[in-house]
Amino acid sequence: MDIFTKPDTAKWDYDVDFSRFLSDGDTITEATAVVLEADSMVSIPLVTVQPDTVKVWLVDGVAGKTATIEVTATTQFGRIDPVKFKVRIKD
Repeated sequence: MDIFTKPDTAKWDYDVDFSRFLSDGDTITEATAVVLEADSMVSIPLVTVQPDTVKVWLVDGVAGKTATIEVTATTQFGRIDPVKFKVRIKD
């Protein structure tokens, strides 16, 4: 699982590449993202879908906490793939 860092006051975006998961001609049609640790105080104001990538925007957070972000992509062929990554919040 990838681990990134983010300042607690920053609004940063993270790209999740699903191209290995997609078969020829398949594309992502929708995606969701959730923060699994509520005490991290990380928020997701926006999730955007591109043909093979999902962009997740993260804001806020409590310095010293780590948030696990679960991104689930659904494709036009009906495949569903959840991916997780971690973000450590720093001052």
